[in-house]
Amino acid sequence: MDKIKDSVKREIIVNAPLEQVWDALTKPEHLNRWYTKNAEIDFRVGGKGYMNHGWGATSEGIFTEIDAMERFVLQSLDGDFTTITTLEKVANGIRVSIEYKSSILSVMSNYQQENMLFGTGQFLENLKSVYEKSTDIRPDFWKAWIGITHTTNSEPRGTRVLQVKKDSVAAVAGIEPEDIIEEIDGEKITGYESFEKAINKKAINQNITLTIGRKSEKLYMKCIVDSYPVTY
Repeated sequence: MDKIKDSVKREIIVNAPLEQVWDALTKPEHLNRWYTKNAEIDFRVGGKGYMNHGWGATSEGIFTEIDAMERFVLQSLDGDFTTITTLEKVANGIRVSIEYKSSILSVMSNYQQENMLFGTGQFLENLKSVYEKSTDIRPDFWKAWIGITHTTNSEPRGTRVLQVKKDSVAAVAGIEPEDIIEEIDGEKITGYESFEKAINKKAINQNITLTIGRKSEKLYMKCIVDSYPVTY
C-alpha cells in the first residue's frame, strides 16, 4: 500500500494479455466477471460510468481521460474524487494500478483509508484469480465479522479496536475499544488487512480464540464469528 497526503494506491500483476486485461477494466460484461454486480459503461471521454460493486456499494463518474491500453481516469460527479487506472507491461504480465486522488483523503481516518484500500485490493485479487485461474473468489469476500471497527497498530503489532457495535458478538465476548487483537486462533495479526482476511476464513458460528493486548495484560478471549451484516 502506497499512501501520501491526498493519494492512495493499490496494484497487482496479472499474467494475461494486455488486451484482455484492458477489456476486463473497461467493458461491462467483463467487469461483471470480477468486479461489479452490474456495470453501465459509456467508455469515451465525457461518457458516464456506473458500477454496483455489491454489498451496498456503488460508484459513478465521468471518464475524463482515456489512453487506449495504458490509462484512463474516472472523476466523480461532484469532481472531488478521481480514480486513475494504469496498465503497464512487465516481465511477468500486466501491472494494474488503481490510484485514488481527493481532497477528502487527507482528512479521512486511517481506518477509512484502510477499509477503502482493502476493498480495492480484494477486487484486484479477484481480477488476477479470474484471468489466471478462471475462478471468481467473491463468494469468500465480506462474509464474516465480529462487530468491530479497527485500524492497524504498529507496536504491539496487530489491529486496534476503535468501536464495538452494541450487542455484537464482540461486545458479548467482552472486547473493548483500544484492545489490540494480536492473534486469531494462533494466527498472527499484522494489521487491518490480515485481520479481515483471517476472520473471513472462519465459518459462521465458529468459536475462535482472540489473543488481545489490553494495557499491560495479555488476554485470551473466546468469540463467535457472525455473518457480515450486508449481503452481496
